[in-house]
Amino acid sequence: MRFHLVSPLPRLLVFALCACSALAAPWRSELYPETGYNPSAADLETDKVLQDFSYAGYRRGEAPIPDIAGPVFDATASPFSADSTGVTDATAAIQAAIDAAGAAGGGVVYLPAGTYRLVVPADAKEALRLDKPGVVLRGAGRGKTFLLNATRTGMRAKRVIRIAGPAEAAFRPRGTATVALAGDLLNSTRTIPVVDTAPFSVGDTVVVRNDFTDDWIREHQEPVWLGKGKQLGGLAYRRTVLAVDPAAGTLTVDAPVRYTLKLRDRARVVRLARAPLGEVGLEDFSIGELQHPGTDWAENATETPGTSPYDLSGCFFISADRARDCWIRRISSFQPEENTSTAHLLSNGIELRESTHVTIEDCSLGRPQYGGGGGNGYMYRLSNSGECLVQRSEARFSRHGFVFSGFGSSGNVIHACLDAETGRATGSTGGYRTAGKGSDHHMHFSQANLVDTCTAEDSWFEARFRPHGSRLPHQLTAVHSVFWNTRGTGTLNAPVVRSEQARYGYVIGTRGTRTGVELPRKAPSGTDPEDHVEGEGRGDDLVPESLFLDQRARRLGAIAAGATR
Repeated sequence: MRFHLVSPLPRLLVFALCACSALAAPWRSELYPETGYNPSAADLETDKVLQDFSYAGYRRGEAPIPDIAGPVFDATASPFSADSTGVTDATAAIQAAIDAAGAAGGGVVYLPAGTYRLVVPADAKEALRLDKPGVVLRGAGRGKTFLLNATRTGMRAKRVIRIAGPAEAAFRPRGTATVALAGDLLNSTRTIPVVDTAPFSVGDTVVVRNDFTDDWIREHQEPVWLGKGKQLGGLAYRRTVLAVDPAAGTLTVDAPVRYTLKLRDRARVVRLARAPLGEVGLEDFSIGELQHPGTDWAENATETPGTSPYDLSGCFFISADRARDCWIRRISSFQPEENTSTAHLLSNGIELRESTHVTIEDCSLGRPQYGGGGGNGYMYRLSNSGECLVQRSEARFSRHGFVFSGFGSSGNVIHACLDAETGRATGSTGGYRTAGKGSDHHMHFSQANLVDTCTAEDSWFEARFRPHGSRLPHQLTAVHSVFWNTRGTGTLNAPVVRSEQARYGYVIGTRGTRTGVELPRKAPSGTDPEDHVEGEGRGDDLVPESLFLDQRARRLGAIAAGATR
């Protein structure tokens, strides 16, 4: 086991160490050379490889998020007349403005400064639903426009705002055509060999996927999963076809696949009947929820009807389902005046589900009332979502700040973000400790995600073996994921990164006052060999400082500067 912590040091010694650090030579990871770097040539079964993460986010970074000018649908104006004082329910009026924008082919639904009271109907799954392309819900700014969920109770598994794409665009539908791969695919590549290219055209939305056969499960040494392959679902990469080459028998897709796909496991390409929902945005407002009146916040009461945890378990304020090329930006949580518990949110903040190329940026969320087991108290959760980007965002005082979940989660990037004061929720009195902590790869074998130049303040980032979960134990949570230049601060006596991944995982560069790396090695042999570690405590001199920004610049050049502003 590897675990080093930096202890408080005398002032003169700190000064001397800082002076030495200033003279330290810049260094590069042995896995990321300045020249000759070609991740698509690596064998994902046997080789160490830092994959190309530059495809994450809105339009793969090839265009900036647009600032839509109009048409503008002012939700407070006639015929909508939404109340901006927070006194009466504004849900129906705002939804009418959203529907009008959708019917017009897109536009901005504008919420001027004020407070908008929202209620999730008892027979509905959300208060506000955006299900047409080109619609942007925009406030006057954080701290000016406030969206207040006044539902309080009956929020179990519900959302306040949902971006809802079509069911046919999910990661594992039957589709309109299914074609087998022409051979095993062992590399991270955008070129997909298929036995027949005829069913495919440029612009098609496809899923490159496999099944979890018992052979796959045995290969990964996870006997707990044997016989449960259908429930687990398999790997799934939703992509757009950019080129079809009948002579070569290949498709070129818009982002690489992230793990091995074998004919043994029915590796195939499925053409979807419909594309995901695109070009929808949420921006420039604050979100808060009136606290639940209950007083019992037990960790494992989420399946016990009649309890407070059961009543609100699994709810999120914002969810993007089956979306692509969408964005959520400049959104912060706030404490409603009525909340004596100091809670901002009932449970969870933002979730991306079966979504690709979505960007979340410049957001700040925190202070859930409930942070119990079964999926509560998460600020940002990427569930079976791929190639998404969360950047320059904060999670404060929560159970888990940033979370990857599921076999469909791959190629995502958490960049320049902060997770502060982990393992907390407010309950009814302002604060209690939760059993879950840290930002993590939470469940079921996510592949090749990147945590890049992030800070853990009294928290940590991890990808480790988790023998948790009742229906389908989480077990192996990650493979080929990277922690790059992680900064640790605060007084917590814990490492800043924990890594225990299948095949290989990578921890490259740590810095700050907490630079320890832990390789737990508590799992079965499915996590062999030991993960790759370089540069503990040397992150200040790591070149490049950001792997994500450097990879994007390598691929896109000058375009990258505008796309990541």
